[in-house]
This record gives sequence, C-alpha cells and structure tokens, in this order.
Amino acid sequence: MIVWLIRDLEPIPSEPGNRRLMRMGMLAQALAGAGHTTRWITSSFDHYQKRQRAPRAQEIVPQPGLTITVLPGPGYRKNLSLGRIRHNRVFAKAFARFAKTTSERPDIIVTDIPTTEAAASAVAFGKTNGIPTVLSIRDLWPDFFTDHLPALLRPLARLALVPLERQARFACANATSLVGISPAYLEWGRKKGARAPAPTDRIFPLGYAPRPAPQNAVARSILDRIGVRPDARVVAFIGSWGHTYDLPLVLETARTLSDRSDIQFVIAGDGPQASALVPHFAELPNVRLPGWLDADDIAIVLRRADIGLLPYRADAPQGLPNKAFEYLAYGAYQIATIAGELEPFYRETAAGRALAQPDAEALAAAIVSALSDPEITSSRATRVAYFGNHFDAGRVYSQMVDHIVAMAASGPSNR
Repeated sequence: MIVWLIRDLEPIPSEPGNRRLMRMGMLAQALAGAGHTTRWITSSFDHYQKRQRAPRAQEIVPQPGLTITVLPGPGYRKNLSLGRIRHNRVFAKAFARFAKTTSERPDIIVTDIPTTEAAASAVAFGKTNGIPTVLSIRDLWPDFFTDHLPALLRPLARLALVPLERQARFACANATSLVGISPAYLEWGRKKGARAPAPTDRIFPLGYAPRPAPQNAVARSILDRIGVRPDARVVAFIGSWGHTYDLPLVLETARTLSDRSDIQFVIAGDGPQASALVPHFAELPNVRLPGWLDADDIAIVLRRADIGLLPYRADAPQGLPNKAFEYLAYGAYQIATIAGELEPFYRETAAGRALAQPDAEALAAAIVSALSDPEITSSRATRVAYFGNHFDAGRVYSQMVDHIVAMAASGPSNR
C-alpha cells in the first residue's frame, strides 16, 4: 500500500540534535515499519527552531519504506501572524503542484488540522482522484483565534478568518474518515463537516514514545552537568520559549519560591522569549537553564522531575498539547495554567491539575501543595502505567495503521 502523509510543522527524523518525533513522524515510522510505502510531505521550515532546512527542496529516506519530501516554504517569525498564514498557503499550493506532477498515486492520504490550507488541499486532491482520505483533528483551528480575542474584536476576526473556516468545513465534510485526538475534538470535526457519527470516524489520542531508561551513572552525569542536586525536588519546563508560554509567570513563581532551598526549577529550551528572560532566570539560585536538550537528556530530566509545568498564556491556542503526554510518559505530576481539554484529561488520568489564569502566588502554592501531598508523590508508577496502557506510541500508532489500512481497502466515500 502507498500512503501519503501531508503534515507540516513537525520535526523530521533527519533533524540534527536527536529531536523528538511527534504524531506524524511516529505514524510515518509505524506505517513504514508495517511494510507500507510511505511518503511524508512537509515543508523546509523548522517550526520549533524558526529556521530553514537545507536544502529547501529535498527527499530524505530515513528508513526503508519511508521517504520524506521537503517542499520549499517561506517560514515565519511568530506563530500567530500573517506570515504564518502566508506560509501555510504556500505549502498547500506546493503540495497541490507536487500531487499533480508526480507519477506516484497513493492508495490513501492522511492529513491534519492544523493546517486548514493543507488539509483542504489534500482532501480535495483525494476527492478529485478517487483516493480515500483520513483527516486528523489535532487543534481546533481556526476557532481558537477568535476564542482568545477580546469580545469587541471577534466579529472582525471572524470575517478575516472566513477562508480558513471554509477550508476546515470542506475538509471535515469531505474526508473519508475523521480522527480526533479526543472525543471533543472528533465532535468538533463532525460539526464542522455537518456529518453524523459513522464507524469510519475514530479517536486516536496523541501517542508518545518514551526513551529507554539509561544507566544510573549516565543519568547522574547529565543531571550533574545541568546542576540538579541529588536531594532536590525538581520542577521542570521543557519546550520552545514561544509567546504562547507564560514564562514570565514561571520566572515570578521561581522568584516567589527562591527561599525554598529544597526546590529546583529546570527551565530547558530556547526561543523568542529567551533573550529577555534568561538574564533574570539566571539571577535566581533555584533555577537551572540547560538550554536545548536532546531527546535522551529530556527523558533523564523528566524521569527526575517531580512536577512538569505547562505554563500557557490565557490566550494560547493549545487545547490538548503533546507536552501533557510527554510528561505523563515519565510520571511527572503536571500543573497547567489553562483548563479546557486538559481538565477532563486530568480527571481521567489523575496526572495533574489545571489552574485557570493563576498568578505567581497561586502557582507557587500549587507546586508546594503537590510536593507535600504523599498521594501524588507515591503515585508516579501508577501514572507511568496508565500512560503505557493508553498512550504509548507503539500501541496508539499500531492501531492507527490498522485503521488507515481499513480505510484504504474500503475506497473513497461518496461524501
């Protein structure tokens, strides 16, 4: 079977620095590992490090059966910007040109929202050429743009987002199969597409592939290099320092807890906020700033962390972020600063709690409360086991491969 995966904005397996793969990357590997000829079509722009891959147009074969087709894209500086919308349009058009000119014809196409531009282009190509399509709903795009704006600006924003809304409705209405990462996400897609529940529509959560535990001496060496004391209670944040993260809140929280010598903050990563915030974080005796960490080092830090922070701004677009599954994989108790989809996730998993728009005092109090709660501290193994039973990438993407094979065999829908 030949499978096309249309997904921009994710790290690819050839990326330098031992980067973590995300949903489409792990699905691509699972499909190729199951013996299917898999082509992942993405752009030249690295969304997380805001840089261009070189060369901008290339094909990469990271493993037998998997080809990554990289199409040139202009990129952007800010995640929420006109530049990003332009990039998304350019990528969707580049995919359409590729699809029309290549001699290869897939048996099925898998694509995602976001982005609506690429999703609509992929579903349209499948519809025109009689190829079944699977559309995965990973973010409520473009609804979150207006959800997080002041009420007075929402009518104007809705008018500006009419093209994206039209694309979302078209893709959801015409895909052979809808896949949601949660029941609420699947229902959102059904409403967008005005489609009734059907057996072709499924829920596959975000899977994650935890790294094997290293030898104790290796882990201790990495933690010593970062500056984590053996006796410390560790509060960690690992991610890109983009503007959707409320890292000033984390700074003030660390400052509030600076008199607690038993608590250390490990704030890892880099990004647009780093130049302004790193000097202030560096002044605090209870903060460690290791910069970018590779996937193995991230695993070591998260296995050591008592608490993992999800410090999103109130207007952040994230609903059910990858970070929630990553932290759960290693058992770190989570404290998030947005609610939404995370609230039912935490009720189901007992993996953490969500604070709605907290200040530094409230976040500090939540950290202290969690660290002093014996039920939370003793339940790490239970959280890890829950992850293994429900969200381990091997389990999730093996089941998703079976679904894709079934959809390819069934042929395109008559939608």
